Amino acid sequence: MMRRFVRAAIQNATVTRGEGVTLRIDPVILHAAEILPLEEVEIVHHGTGHRLATYAEAGQEGAGEVVVPHARAGDMVSILSWGQLHDGQTLAHRAKLLVLDASNRIVSLTEQ
Repeated sequence: MMRRFVRAAIQNATVTRGEGVTLRIDPVILHAAEILPLEEVEIVHHGTGHRLATYAEAGQEGAGEVVVPHARAGDMVSILSWGQLHDGQTLAHRAKLLVLDASNRIVSLTEQ
């Protein structure tokens, strides 16, 4: 049986611009979360609860860029990456959990 698990979660990302149809994010954050460009992600808006499935693109490196469709600068979002695992893989699975500060710098990186 295949099960769907969170592979990576980026919490407290501050939207720098709201535009386009994809998530554009600082590649430093993408790399730390092990999210690849063009990988599907889900964005959860903290204020409205709105969820959006889209794909990730690398933005400007080191700028803390988080560009989210249908959002405004200053909004807070979480970004989730999902993966499919066989039952035999689930015991060893650990998701990356990144917490960002108000400038979208990584303040903690853990595996859970």
